[in-house]
Amino acid sequence: MRITAVEPILLRGTQAYGATTGGEEASDNGDWQLVIRVATDEGLAGWADVETLAPAAVAVIAGQGMAVLGFKTLGELLVGENPLEVERLWDRLYVGSAYYGRRGLAMQCMSAIDNALWSIRAQAAGLPLATLLGGRRRDRITAYASTLFRETPKGMEAAARGYVEKGFRAVKFGWGVFGEDPGRDRELVAAARAALGPDRALLVDPGWYPAGWKQWGPSRSRREALAMCQWLADYKVGWIEDFIHPENFDEYAWVRANSPVPIAAGEQVATIWEFERFIRQGCVDVIQPDLSRCGGLTVARRVAEIAHQQGIDLVPHSWLTHLLTGYSLQLIATLPRARFVEFNVSQSVLTRGITTQPFKLEADGTVAIPDAVGIGVDVDADFIKAHRVN
Repeated sequence: MRITAVEPILLRGTQAYGATTGGEEASDNGDWQLVIRVATDEGLAGWADVETLAPAAVAVIAGQGMAVLGFKTLGELLVGENPLEVERLWDRLYVGSAYYGRRGLAMQCMSAIDNALWSIRAQAAGLPLATLLGGRRRDRITAYASTLFRETPKGMEAAARGYVEKGFRAVKFGWGVFGEDPGRDRELVAAARAALGPDRALLVDPGWYPAGWKQWGPSRSRREALAMCQWLADYKVGWIEDFIHPENFDEYAWVRANSPVPIAAGEQVATIWEFERFIRQGCVDVIQPDLSRCGGLTVARRVAEIAHQQGIDLVPHSWLTHLLTGYSLQLIATLPRARFVEFNVSQSVLTRGITTQPFKLEADGTVAIPDAVGIGVDVDADFIKAHRVN
């Protein structure tokens, strides 16, 4: 079997990222989305989404490369190769793009391609991806509703009550207006906790951008970060996520050592080398590789091994389309210990429409892990055709 095409598909939408003043649902990035299709000469194809600067990523995958190794486009590195040799191809992509890549946009595109190759490998074997990755340890997992902070306590209360009514046992509020006004931050968290009640998990993602995501300025100091952890502990927060500059491993380790609340992070980390340092330095209680950014499943499955050795939990970051949710669920199925799957309730028309069927929340607050061949998620070809712009 040989790879015949690596196709970046650029989709355009009309919605912008943002929260609401009331309890209405927030929206994720609904303006651009990149989907990658890896095709083979035997008719098998792997699909994956990637969270990146989508218009620029098209050139990284299918633009014009240079003659010297290290400056190649990802597509030219893969066409003609055997898609079943996934780990070898990861190394080929990393070295072939090393001078402009290694992290950031190129790594995010590599991640999606890697996921698509694992899908092809599972299809070729006639197996669910989880079986190929080592075997299913569970067939369902508790989902947490993942959304943005609303702008008012009343809006937070209404939103939280809505998730309770839908059956969620855990909710994560993140970013939005959090960080702009410390007094309001506390009011928003208090409203969410009151509406969720004592028996449901409340998770908080303050964001690491300084002074709220709309502004520039100095990042939180160590003392400010610790003080935030201390007051969030008053509301029995299950974890605090990704609130320190992603390059500052020492600060993560210091805050984690002193925080009364568990620390979760890792969505900004990429490659096994970074994850190994991040975990072994004692930065987190919950590691959160994002399969569309970290280097794909090839990296994430090795992260899972290190996390297990170090006695910490792994909960993939998966705030994107149901393609990413599907890959994340297949990994979660294989973990010795699994707590949650992130369930993006804030999908825009663009991110929601890419797959033909949404995942369904069961009455007990769990989501079933597909056991079909591959990842058990199909793309909506008509939707993609209608929104494609390249």
